Amino acid sequence: MQNIFKALRSNSYSVQCELCSISSLCLPALLNNNLDNVLERKMSYAKDEIMVKANTPFTKFYIIHSGALKTFVTTPDNHQQINGFYLPGDIVGLDSISTKLYNNNIQALCNTLVCQLNYDELMSLVDHQKDIREMVLNLLSSDIYNYQKLVLCYSQKKADERLATFIYSLYQRYKQRGHSSLNIKLMMSRADISNYLGLTVETVSRNLSKLQEQNILSVKGKHIFIKDLNALMDLGK
Repeated sequence: MQNIFKALRSNSYSVQCELCSISSLCLPALLNNNLDNVLERKMSYAKDEIMVKANTPFTKFYIIHSGALKTFVTTPDNHQQINGFYLPGDIVGLDSISTKLYNNNIQALCNTLVCQLNYDELMSLVDHQKDIREMVLNLLSSDIYNYQKLVLCYSQKKADERLATFIYSLYQRYKQRGHSSLNIKLMMSRADISNYLGLTVETVSRNLSKLQEQNILSVKGKHIFIKDLNALMDLGK
């Protein structure tokens, strides 16, 4: 029988620079040689490493080249509340512009390479370059839209619908980055997914089993193979 959980290429979960969220800033044709002042390339972080602690001064954005990040706050009873997962090409820290503080802890979910984008230098470019100004506005708009979708998911969807929405959104996000395979590797743990979706670990596991019984997914460890993309999409609507 064919192995649907085939080994992933070493670059399967990285992003080409032209597909990155700040590609218009990085591409040399549009940059006008300002890159060295604005961007620090390919900084490495180990799995579970805390890159930034909440409430520290905001100085730069983080753009993921490979790997994945999560953001979370610590509740008064000392538990994590996860509010974001970030994949290659994503930019982290947009919510910090108004407060000038990092509002969340930022942690690597696996060995991760990021580019660091200095905020003050970027803003000086925004004043003079229309392309970069539009890029920043588009990023902010996307961030707000994604947050609104998450709130809607919490407030109106049942557990299996939340999970289907989450898995389908991962597929869509990777597809936008040039990875159209139906075989998805979850970079986050079941506990992190349940925390993010407002569910228990048991509920997530039970609904993964349910989706397998419905022949929508096949699950093996952290690998998910989408067997029926249309059914998954319909469930997550």
